[in-house]
Amino acid sequence: MKKKIITMSIAILFLITCISYIPQQTKADSGFDTNYDSGGSYGGSYGGSYGGSWGPSDYGSWNYGGSSSYEGDSGGYTIGFIIEVIIIICIVITVVKRDNNQSDYYFILDHKKEISDEEFQKTFGNKDKKEFLQERYNDFIKIQQDWMNFDYDDLRKKLTDELYNQYSMQLDTLKTKNQKNIIKAFIYKDSMITKIIKENNEITVEMELITSFIDYIEQDGKPVRGNKRDLITHQYLLTFVMTNESLNECPNCGAPLTDSSSQKCEYCGSIISKKSKKAVLSKKESIRQG
Repeated sequence: MKKKIITMSIAILFLITCISYIPQQTKADSGFDTNYDSGGSYGGSYGGSYGGSWGPSDYGSWNYGGSSSYEGDSGGYTIGFIIEVIIIICIVITVVKRDNNQSDYYFILDHKKEISDEEFQKTFGNKDKKEFLQERYNDFIKIQQDWMNFDYDDLRKKLTDELYNQYSMQLDTLKTKNQKNIIKAFIYKDSMITKIIKENNEITVEMELITSFIDYIEQDGKPVRGNKRDLITHQYLLTFVMTNESLNECPNCGAPLTDSSSQKCEYCGSIISKKSKKAVLSKKESIRQG
């Protein structure tokens, strides 16, 4: 999106510049003011923007070709045209460079906050920390896909009761509006574990994740919110919980249960709330996005 804006800005400024240097019958020393607005924002996603503006710049005070009048001085046209083109290019390069630097800085994790391998192994033994993070990222993607596909049953297995109830109501609202949240083209950026809490038989793991993907709402096959082509970068704080406790039978009818956070008994229809040996998502907080 930002590239398109910059390209259009260059084209408009170039056209204005060309028009301004077309020889006129009257004097062309009135000048013009131009406001260069970078318009830098991360898709409007987090309600903020950065960037600045240059101008208004009064080029009427510049004397191209050494004369206050451009009449009969074609060399003045050429020199002035070249100077303005150079100025425009320099401004655009500055905007793009600053935009990229800000973006890179904005989405870099502070690994000083990351727990060490030794701390991780105190809780999880010989399990590899990178493997654990990869598993949680896979969980994250699957949850996003289940959300997109209105797969309530699979979501119930991957979320705590509280988060599942929240997602379920939101999905019901989308259904009512005949809308669907399309989420695809995931790109992993970085992740780290920032906290591990072990109380009794329950383990809580907090981690930060940076990932990019396409995210928009469609209705009748057409986008109504968001953009179906632009990747949006997200930084999340994710909380997963797991336990060593086990509940293998339905407390109401005794039917066998699978290892999921919350499920509906296939035999009596009861909703059983339980903890899972597998990591299930209990909280997803968006830190920033753009």
